[in-house]
Amino acid sequence: MSPEPIITDATGAEGYAVNAQYYDLIFPTAQRDALRSALTTLLVGVRRVVEIGSGTGQFTETLLTNLPEDGEVYAVEPAAVMRAALTTRLASLDAPPVTVLPEDALRADVDGKVDALILLNVLTHFSPSDRRALWARWIPRLSPGGLVVVDVPMPQAAVAVPASTIPGGVLGRRRYDTVAEATVDGDGLLWTMTYRVHEGDRLVSEDAVSFPSFVVSEEMLNTELLGAGCEPVDGPPAGVLAWRKGEH
Repeated sequence: MSPEPIITDATGAEGYAVNAQYYDLIFPTAQRDALRSALTTLLVGVRRVVEIGSGTGQFTETLLTNLPEDGEVYAVEPAAVMRAALTTRLASLDAPPVTVLPEDALRADVDGKVDALILLNVLTHFSPSDRRALWARWIPRLSPGGLVVVDVPMPQAAVAVPASTIPGGVLGRRRYDTVAEATVDGDGLLWTMTYRVHEGDRLVSEDAVSFPSFVVSEEMLNTELLGAGCEPVDGPPAGVLAWRKGEH
């Protein structure tokens, strides 16, 4: 019998208490590589970057790829357990120009203008009103021509998602996978993730967590960001959507 899922709020400091130990192991490799490639393509010449929801830093390191010598990254991550993994990853690099901000996205701040705002695997945690507050807070901080980059949201409607198994990684004798499913919860979804650890044919352990998820479509994001003064980027790289702030 699967464990009773823990209901969690993944938007703040207590979020990801269950998920964090599995996060890098179960993140789909193809999706991760596509997002890393998209960032490398889009952010050529970008000097100052704000990453909302840096998590364990899977993409934070990628943001350094094209950064000029005087460039810097602000990594916003309110969940302490994820931030521990993030700072550990960054500490293994040679003094990277990354400032880690422990506040959430509606309280974190930076001085001066920035050239890009990156939000990967995080928009699902923002209600419509919080998204409007997010754009109102950060779009004015973008330089003219600055970029907003998000991953393509899935699903884009409040429809149930049947259980499916997502293969994960292997550590020593043990392999990891996740069973993911979602039920409709008002205008959004309630996701349940069951993280499983196997050794050979034996199931060693299971941890389950459920969290509410706000559904947002590409059309909704276009409307919100057009209203905030940004225009969609034509033909963005696979896996992402992008907008550019107007020049005035």
